[in-house]
Amino acid sequence: MIGLRALEPTQRAPPARVEVALRSAMSERGKILLVSSNFPPVTGGSATVYENLCLKGGGRVIALAARRDYITGQTLDYAAYDAAAGAMVQRVDLLRPLTPEATAGGGSKWRDLRLMATVLRRIIDICLKEKVRVVCLGDLVYGGWLAFPLRYMFGRKVVVYVHGEEITTESAGGFFDRQRGRFLAHAHGIVAVSRFTRDEIVRRMHVDPAKIELISNGVDLQKFVAAKRSSASAPAAVGPPGKRRLLTVGRLIPRKGFDRLIQAMPRVLERCPDAHLLVAGDGPQRGELEQLAADLQLTDHLTFLGRVSDDELNRLYEAAEVFALPNREMPDGDTEGFGLVFLEANAFGKPVVAGCAGGAVDAVTNGVNGLTVNGDSAVEVADAICRILLEPDLYRELSAGAAKVARASDWPLRVRQFLDYCDGL
Repeated sequence: MIGLRALEPTQRAPPARVEVALRSAMSERGKILLVSSNFPPVTGGSATVYENLCLKGGGRVIALAARRDYITGQTLDYAAYDAAAGAMVQRVDLLRPLTPEATAGGGSKWRDLRLMATVLRRIIDICLKEKVRVVCLGDLVYGGWLAFPLRYMFGRKVVVYVHGEEITTESAGGFFDRQRGRFLAHAHGIVAVSRFTRDEIVRRMHVDPAKIELISNGVDLQKFVAAKRSSASAPAAVGPPGKRRLLTVGRLIPRKGFDRLIQAMPRVLERCPDAHLLVAGDGPQRGELEQLAADLQLTDHLTFLGRVSDDELNRLYEAAEVFALPNREMPDGDTEGFGLVFLEANAFGKPVVAGCAGGAVDAVTNGVNGLTVNGDSAVEVADAICRILLEPDLYRELSAGAAKVARASDWPLRVRQFLDYCDGL
């Protein structure tokens, strides 16, 4: 295994006095209310983005999140998180209607209208109490309607944060799906997380490009510095000993390319017999992927870890040599809007293999912080992994590039851009 130092702490974080000065300057301006069901303890890329906007926003960004999971209807385990966050997070029961599965098909238009009225009333209460000037909507399909009353009745500036999937695919939103273009047209501003997402908003929703601000996702370098120190002092046994660990992370769904990565493993093992793939995450495709691994006789070379905690994930990043997620665009247009996990792996100095589809090309530059491939080709995926594992000079070059890209993507920089954009409205 090639051992390379990731970023030094002095390279990762601004001095404390700079953070204090930033926080003081931020507090002099109006507050921003972020409204989204995708907020911790919910996991996922968009939840991570919204959490960091609040954590790094110098007290200016307040989140309005839900107490219940709209997919299952179950109460989220939010109490401990909110207690630590304090006034940064406020809750309502739901921000959007439950899915048909959660209601056993028993949805009601009148109930949905009451829910919408409750959400709007709570937003206005927060706006008045906290002197909120800008409301950022983190759910285009089911939250975009708020642009109308907030803008035209209550005089607030409205921003919609768009990740990609909500533009390129249709949900079960029906009427709300069909109104996405109108929601965006009546917002004061739009944040897109990648060039791909920005271009798709313009192409599909016919939005004026001048309304769109490109703010790529970031990475929390402070957290990863601490994670590296923790793993160094108490290394975890991750996977079988003596193996060259490959890591992939995400919700187990087709667009992520887990199936092609598993299909690539026999070719990888021909050249790197000691390679072992660690799959972190869960999702609807898990049974299919487990069967695929069994059919390819990969039981001894692949471990499904299921859902892991943040601490466990950090140990996985630290233990792996290469991170791979060969994302691709599906026939229905479903694809990655960005791919935050690539930056997280880069923060540990790890080269990545990504699919050259969707917004992943904004996260990974071929030959700089990783290699990009056709995510539908198991051969290309395998060859890219083997190049990184077997060419020490390439590994060192990509590892250095990964560290540089991560430094340029530190969350305080991204949050500053978001706050400046909102203030500019």
